[in-house]
Amino acid sequence: MKGFVFDIQKFALHDGPGIRTTVFLKGCELRCEWCCNPESQLEAPQLAFDTNKCTYCLDCIKSCSYEALSSIKNKLQVNFEKCVACGDCVSECVPGALKIFGYETDAKSVIEEVVKDKSYFENSGGGITLSGGDPVFQTEFSYELLRLAKENEIHTALETSGYSKQKNIEKLASVCDLFLFDFKHYKNAEHLKYTNVPNDVVLQNLDFLCSNNHQIILRCPIIPGVNDTLEHFKAIAELSNKYTAIQSVEVMPFHDWGFHKYELIGRERPKINSETIPKETSKKWRDGLKKLGCSKVI
Repeated sequence: MKGFVFDIQKFALHDGPGIRTTVFLKGCELRCEWCCNPESQLEAPQLAFDTNKCTYCLDCIKSCSYEALSSIKNKLQVNFEKCVACGDCVSECVPGALKIFGYETDAKSVIEEVVKDKSYFENSGGGITLSGGDPVFQTEFSYELLRLAKENEIHTALETSGYSKQKNIEKLASVCDLFLFDFKHYKNAEHLKYTNVPNDVVLQNLDFLCSNNHQIILRCPIIPGVNDTLEHFKAIAELSNKYTAIQSVEVMPFHDWGFHKYELIGRERPKINSETIPKETSKKWRDGLKKLGCSKVI
């Protein structure tokens, strides 16, 4: 079983309980306007070009068989539409200005890497977390990763937007101990506007998981001007109180730490008009949720 991965982060402390190894998978149906992992959205590998690292030696141009690289006034230009992410230019780039986001690998190889951290998991109550992108985009690959992890007696978690066919969610739930489930907007039309998909499927899948007593951490990205409203916070509180399967609620304040990656892959930065949220504002949001009756917020 093969799939596309773009990163494996060890000693992750914010992707579920304990010390975890987080495997980031390529591919996502959503196009959230605040997404800080744009390199995760497409399933296929992608070329990235960092102009700050480029010395403009232009040695990479001759390595490209697809005419994706050229120069204007002795400065490297990348035509991302022509690029097939073969990686030939990367091996020619000594300064590291060119790199490939994502690679194809097999589930067994990934789990062999994860198992190396098993002693950390056992001592901390941690395990493996699948993230992305969205792991439901590669359901079969994600299932195999989680299944192999369970065979190795490793706790499993999966971060998801919840946007998928219910049969995919049900299959993953059979090998997943914990879902880190995103709740982005309570209004269907607004969810569609800001993520490119409606939220009815999301809420149906959340109801399915909770009704079948699968453990949930409800993750709530809060974006100023998008969902930082009293109505949305009320919806979060109502969901947390409706389902006993929701173990806790995480407020995830907006940040723009990954926005520079849009330019690396030839895309414009998001037009979200906001700045990284200070801790004081985040605390205010959490306190407000508690006042609304959300005792599970952390």
